[in-house]
Amino acid sequence: MKVKTLSVGTIQANCYIVYDENTKETIVIDPGDESDLILKVIAHENLDIKYILLTHGHYDHIDAVDDIRAVTKASVMIHVDDHEMLTDTKKNMGSRSIKPADVLLRNGDIINFGAYQLQVIYTPGHTKGSCCYYELNEKICFSGDTLFKGTVGRTDLYGGDYSAILESVRKRLSIVDDDTVVYPGHGPETTMAYERKVNPYVR
Repeated sequence: MKVKTLSVGTIQANCYIVYDENTKETIVIDPGDESDLILKVIAHENLDIKYILLTHGHYDHIDAVDDIRAVTKASVMIHVDDHEMLTDTKKNMGSRSIKPADVLLRNGDIINFGAYQLQVIYTPGHTKGSCCYYELNEKICFSGDTLFKGTVGRTDLYGGDYSAILESVRKRLSIVDDDTVVYPGHGPETTMAYERKVNPYVR
């Protein structure tokens, strides 16, 4: 599995382009801005975009969705509890309304691309429908704004819940192995072992 990280937009959200190097089947996670840059990488690598996956519905993770979808014809997926945020700028805090998702996800759903399988882990707290995507065999987890290196996402915005995010990082992410690399929605990558050792919200 190949992971390309692009930090996009004014607050540098992480957009991940993840693909099977053999088949070129690809997912794009959280295309929050700079669609031209994202599409340039896709074209340069000759990638076949199968799905656009969203970890949650805030503007800095969704603003380039329609641009990417229009060019690639990929299906857009978001957890069912955040689907309303795409079309409601008051809830996503952006200036753009995004077309509805093509697929609504639930905890435990499996997303297949190339030789890989991502499991949906429902992790509410940052938003009502925040979720993480976990590839068990590759030991990779895309955590959105649920879990960052050394901390967790804020819970004072629409749909935020402090108690819920603590339960998410302590219990719902308990299925993620220690040696898993975590790719968050902002900032540097980390590991679950590191977070369980030093992150006060996870311990």
